[in-house]
Amino acid sequence: AKPCRGVLTATRPAPQPRRNYRRATFLTALPKEELLRLTQDYLDNPSPDWWAEDFVFRGPVIGPLVKKDIIETLEAVGNDLKVAFPDLEMNVFGLTADDPIEANRVWYFQRSRGTFLGPFRHPTMGVIEPTGAKYIAPPEARSVIFNDEGKIVYQSVGYVVDRFTGDTTGGRGAVFGQYAVMGQEIDAGVGSPATILLQRLTNLLPEGMVPKSYSKVEDLPEWWTDRRMGAEA
Repeated sequence: AKPCRGVLTATRPAPQPRRNYRRATFLTALPKEELLRLTQDYLDNPSPDWWAEDFVFRGPVIGPLVKKDIIETLEAVGNDLKVAFPDLEMNVFGLTADDPIEANRVWYFQRSRGTFLGPFRHPTMGVIEPTGAKYIAPPEARSVIFNDEGKIVYQSVGYVVDRFTGDTTGGRGAVFGQYAVMGQEIDAGVGSPATILLQRLTNLLPEGMVPKSYSKVEDLPEWWTDRRMGAEA
């Protein structure tokens, strides 16, 4: 008898071709237990050391960012965000390695909480003084994809799954939510003409003046074939 569609079975389906990932070295799926362990270790001890040389970071309106560019972005604003929200709790839950299409992909949810307690050095606005405002983020889905060597080749963040949970970010995920709590309400909608224009203008500025919204096309690894940049739909 043929198995019913949608029913979980003890046999893991063979990995299917990825939407983007084309590296010949990616041939087999890592064990689920190993994927979950690696992901939890990464979440507990985040570091660029986890990222493969052809790593790509992507959010709904930020990215694709290659390894060197996301490192520069984190150095530019990451530490200042830690000062601004010293009590930040990521509240990660629901890790799963059961993706039926992308076998080396681990999905998880996040519901961040924190308080705007420290000054934030905005890249263009100067210092934003703390207000004590509560940072209550909506639940968002995130994911990581590992290569055969256990290195992360792709990370997605900021995909809000429910904007009706009583958040204080205007439904914004990831860093856009923190910016909103600090009074910088950037349009985080995919396809936003204002955000697309802003990103294109800032990418024309001298290198290092402001964090990049996306990397140069020529810097993207060969496996990344999607040419939509930043907030482009």
